[in-house]
Amino acid sequence: MKARLLLTLSALLATVFICAQDEPTSAMVFDSYEWDFGQIDEADGPVMHTFRFVNISNNPIQIDNVATSCGCTTVQYSTEPIHGGDEGEITVVFDPSRTQGQVFREVEILTKDRHNYAHLSIFADVNPIPMGLEQIYPHLLAGTIKTNATGYPFGYIAQGESMTKVMRIANVGDKTVNLSVITSGKRNGMSVECPKSINPQEVVSIRITYDIPKGKRYFGLARDTIWLVADGVKSDKPVTVNAKRVEKFSQDESKPKPVMRIEPSYVDFGEKSPGKIYKKTIVIGNTGNADLIFRNIEPMEGTAISIESGQVIKPGKEMKVTVAVTNSRQPHTTTMGSINLTTNDPTRPFRELRLQVDTK
Repeated sequence: MKARLLLTLSALLATVFICAQDEPTSAMVFDSYEWDFGQIDEADGPVMHTFRFVNISNNPIQIDNVATSCGCTTVQYSTEPIHGGDEGEITVVFDPSRTQGQVFREVEILTKDRHNYAHLSIFADVNPIPMGLEQIYPHLLAGTIKTNATGYPFGYIAQGESMTKVMRIANVGDKTVNLSVITSGKRNGMSVECPKSINPQEVVSIRITYDIPKGKRYFGLARDTIWLVADGVKSDKPVTVNAKRVEKFSQDESKPKPVMRIEPSYVDFGEKSPGKIYKKTIVIGNTGNADLIFRNIEPMEGTAISIESGQVIKPGKEMKVTVAVTNSRQPHTTTMGSINLTTNDPTRPFRELRLQVDTK
């Protein structure tokens, strides 16, 4: 046993010199710092590999903490002291569930004295379990109609422009289903094109389009909903759609532009008594070289702010602004609020002020 350990130690010491530039100095010297599982099948479940090391110091070491880069990776190890010249091992278990393709995961190891550190890596190429329509489209809308997503954020859309996203739905049943939609988005410029029917085991597309009108009232966040109607039955839950409506900005980088600065953009009121309104002062400044204009101010329910649409901050100036939030009447709860600000800052025309208060 002693001879085998000495041979192992010699081999691992050679590894130290080879890997010296890649691995930090540590009394834990591993037989390898990487392992490639190669091609594996998701259906076969977890795989594992044991990394072995030698304590090359004269002092005992004790593994105290092991961290992985993903919950799909777990580690098995002993917390018993490992004396100088003795071997130890770390077994890494990778669960390929809900992963596919090339996968890279990391494991970090730290000893109790905080003097010894090691970094291990594993690789795999995962072949996913073949999925049917039920798995690809997990969200039930109505009847036998399912979809793969129930939310469609469009991001920024300039006034006078349009954008389209495609919503995919599947009929997982064995009968043809008649389709229609009910929407709430006409006032925001949203329209929906939906097929009149869908055959059994068929996948079809619903086209969602925003045509943003021009005008002062068409700034800020547009929130809309779509209810699918399948054979006359309205879906229990809607598909949500939103777009951040901003002005059309010049592409001329030399043109003067405002730059909005908010301090702070996250306001924590701390613990407060229930059912009351609490206020704080923040600073909004313009560090650019053109007027900062507030196109739209949108406080969410339970919040307020002391500026209005149309207000202006000159270049190099700042404004003290009061924000307020109404605390919950329920004890030991956290109330979150937000205020959306749309401006003519071309870099970040849409900003969200976030407020939080905890109930005592």
